[in-house]
Amino acid sequence: MPTAIVLAGGIGSRLYPLTKIVPKPMVPFAGAPLLDYIVESLVRNGFNEVIIAARYLGEQILNYYRGRNDVKPVLLDSRDTADVIRLVSRMISGKGCFLVSMGDVVTNIPYSAFYEHHVKSGVIASIVLKEVDNPIPYGLVYLDENSNIILFCEKPPSLEIYFLSIGFHAVKSPGFHSNLVNAGIYSFREDIVDILVENSGLMDFGRHVFPYLLESGYTIKGWIAPQNTYWNDIGRVEVYKEALWDLLNNRVKGWAPRSIQKSRGVFVSDQAQISGTIYPPVYVGRNTTIEQGAIIGPYVVLEDNVTVKNGSRISHSVIWQNVTVGVNTLIYDSIVMNNVIVKDSVKLISSIIGTGCIVEKDVYKTTIEPCLSVSPYANTG
Repeated sequence: MPTAIVLAGGIGSRLYPLTKIVPKPMVPFAGAPLLDYIVESLVRNGFNEVIIAARYLGEQILNYYRGRNDVKPVLLDSRDTADVIRLVSRMISGKGCFLVSMGDVVTNIPYSAFYEHHVKSGVIASIVLKEVDNPIPYGLVYLDENSNIILFCEKPPSLEIYFLSIGFHAVKSPGFHSNLVNAGIYSFREDIVDILVENSGLMDFGRHVFPYLLESGYTIKGWIAPQNTYWNDIGRVEVYKEALWDLLNNRVKGWAPRSIQKSRGVFVSDQAQISGTIYPPVYVGRNTTIEQGAIIGPYVVLEDNVTVKNGSRISHSVIWQNVTVGVNTLIYDSIVMNNVIVKDSVKLISSIIGTGCIVEKDVYKTTIEPCLSVSPYANTG
């Protein structure tokens, strides 16, 4: 039976201050942590054992998945992505091939099809590749006519991409692609563990492991994701919001907010109370109240236990748990973390409000640090 390992230990510094109180894979994502959508997708694709490698604020992940037989969260003192495989080697010993996925990627990539392709190929490693318009923020990959990776360049600068593209266009095959990036999803033969143990300096897959394998004569297959596949790395706050809007617009096929869909683009929990006006797309969580005269949307996520009072307007914003929005308040293009009180008649524009804060006056294009270290899922067990 196939095993998947989800790497969920990163600090997520580019997503700060959201990640000051929660590991990046556990950021709220319309009713559940992002990580839960990834786990659900893996299980749906036939992976009956999912190992979650946690580190930074990892106790939250352990608490969230406690009691599940198909999910095995482990807290590791890993030094980088490939080091995780060394540390969980006993858990995957004797199971043949396995899959590795990053825990901060929003994607509906067909894991099972990729995994089966890898097993049939017999190679030591395979990488999911995705065509993107701008490959600069990602690891750039070049293939030969047999879909074998011949060059792996981790997050190259734009000038390097330019010269690489010129060189490869000169010798390109009919199947040449110049904008394929590493999607952060891999499959390996079990003997990769021996290589990692024997070479303790191989720490990161992109910077160390894959270049080492190519230089040592191993074959690495590139598997290009189907053209209509959704893929987004939520490494930045802007991308986090963008991925949420795509989820609400049903652009991530196979993923759905954790609620009942009342109408197209409107996802409402059956425990929510709505007396105000909603303009889709909108997600409304459990025990959330929208009072008469309040206007919500478009592009709004209200997580659990949110109260929006009379006359307030929220659009293009994400509101985490246990938040109260006062009377006649405007929130636009902002993220409000959990346990926040936004007082009456406040304007909150293009800002991030940290956990535990009380907002009493207008805030424009500002980030306010969390006042408390309380996870949105601290009481989940």
